[in-house]
Parts: sequence; C-alpha cells; structure tokens
Amino acid sequence: MIASKTKSINMNFPALYSYVMNNNYRSFAGVLGITISVVSLIITFTLWDSLGNGQRVMFILLGLIFTVLNPISLAFKTYKQLKLSPSYKKPLEYTFKDDGITIAQGELSQDIEWRNICRVMMSNKMIAIYTGRMYAFVIPLSELGDDKAKIITAIVQFTMEYKPQLSKNLKEYQSGKGL
Repeated sequence: MIASKTKSINMNFPALYSYVMNNNYRSFAGVLGITISVVSLIITFTLWDSLGNGQRVMFILLGLIFTVLNPISLAFKTYKQLKLSPSYKKPLEYTFKDDGITIAQGELSQDIEWRNICRVMMSNKMIAIYTGRMYAFVIPLSELGDDKAKIITAIVQFTMEYKPQLSKNLKEYQSGKGL
C-alpha cells in the first residue's frame, strides 16, 4: 500500500503546547473551567455597580483563572518539560509502514499496529496518535515536511477499519483528498 517512510522527529514547543492545551480544555473539567470563567466575567460586568470592590476582584480573578492564568501556567510547564525531559533531547524515528508505526529512539524501539490506535487528533501544530485513553505520540506537523499529507492520509486510511475516534479536521484524509 505505502512504501515504508521514516521520519526523524524533533518535538517543538508549539506542537507540545497545542497537545497540552487540547488535552486540558477538551475534557469535562476544561469545559467546566471555561464556563465558570466566562460566567464570572459576565456577572462582574453586568452587576458591576451592585458589587463591592472585594467581590469585583474575586469575580475578575475567578474569570481569569481558566482563560488567562491557566494557559500561561501550562505554557511554562510545557516549556520546562520540553527543556528538561531526556526523551525530548534526541529526535524520535517514526517509520510508517503498511502494518503500523515503529517508533525508535537510540536503543529503544516500539511497534504500534494500526489496530491499536484508538484516537487520532490533529490541530494546526500537531497530530496526536493515541494508543490509550491518555497515552499519545505527538508529532509536530512542521517536522513531516513535504510528506505531511501522505503520512496523515496513511494514518487515517490504515486505522479506518478499526474505527478510531478522529478529529473533525481529519475527515478530508479518509478519502485521500488530503493529498
């Protein structure tokens, strides 16, 4: 079906941060946090005249927690993880094959069969290939180069028969139109 294609992938901040933000804000807790923040800001500005200064400060801080402070905190944690984690010091070698993906780094290697992929999520910075509810391999799209469309199409088409959960922006790759 496809010729074996090996890519050397270095993790970068935009891709890892995109993954962290998606995981944090697409969960029930993330949606609840955003809702609380937005409602707090709406209450603050609609009831401004009837609130005391302490209440205004409290509602504004509550409104900023999930919309400003948490994303900034996540950015610092992501940056720190990227700089300090030994797994990000060397590139990962991804080999995309008819029967799955081989991921290698130094002496370590792991084979993932297409049937073991349960979810594929893509943002404008990365594609995450999930092999478990919370375990994913994150690939920066910028690292795929000219082969980006071919690799994404292969991932989607090879996993389709196993019915993984696909993000909406991957639908165009199901028919090969992403090429």
